[in-house]
Amino acid sequence: MKRGGAMTLRTMEVFLKVVDTGSMRAAADALYISQPSVSGAIAELEREYGVRLFERLGKKLYITPEGETLAGYARRLLALREEIDRRMGRLAEDTPLRVGASVTVGACVIGEILRFFPGPPVHVLCNNTRVIEQQLLTNQLDAALVEGRVRSRDLRAAPVFRDELMLICRADSPFAARPSVPLREIAAAPLLLRERGSDTRAELERAFDARGLRANVSWECNNTQAILNAVRGGFGAALLSPLLLRGQGADLAAVPVADADFSREFCAVVHRDKFLSPRLRAFLDACARWRPEGT
Repeated sequence: MKRGGAMTLRTMEVFLKVVDTGSMRAAADALYISQPSVSGAIAELEREYGVRLFERLGKKLYITPEGETLAGYARRLLALREEIDRRMGRLAEDTPLRVGASVTVGACVIGEILRFFPGPPVHVLCNNTRVIEQQLLTNQLDAALVEGRVRSRDLRAAPVFRDELMLICRADSPFAARPSVPLREIAAAPLLLRERGSDTRAELERAFDARGLRANVSWECNNTQAILNAVRGGFGAALLSPLLLRGQGADLAAVPVADADFSREFCAVVHRDKFLSPRLRAFLDACARWRPEGT
């Protein structure tokens, strides 16, 4: 005959408190519940197993042999629950965060955020925004910091920092001596651009197309450091974030574009349904507080 569901961990906890205190009133006081609640829990267990757990002789309770047997099992169950709580708590603390970073963010931002981030190492994936977005949607990443726009309504993006694409050229280039350079002159120069599919490349192509310009693209690359090295080597100019020039030395310069607004925001992104663990929340808070060193 199939039995009901009277045996819960809470019921076992109440039963053991009666065993340990020898009194239903004392158990109720210790657990901050009413005495009828304690009596009801004991009565449920006795109905469930068809045995007497206590004998009341005079004004005292005495545990029965059946009660002793159940008490042994109850202690093991509650000890196992404590072990599960401890183990799962350690797993939550030890499990590394999986963080995505778009290419520019990966090159000059994410390391600064994580340098002083406590706890286990963070697993970082650097790729263009479209790849990062897909991995957030399929729970392969817990959060991301990107410079591109995310498109899915299932993702929540919070602005962190406003950035602007500029013309990156050699410090001895004629462009470097000017306060700004119009897009028409930039399009005519040899350009080293991000790969097709990146949001940075798409934004630039929209700007060129809107003015009827055709960019003179000599290099395409998904590695910003490789692009900077190529600019340094005299192979052309690039349109990138000036943040990338920090620590690069004085041989490169960043010049604003005169007639195009290439400002964009770095955004911290999570899935709308993602559970924000304390560690994940701490990472998002660290992103929100980040500012470039020296600003």
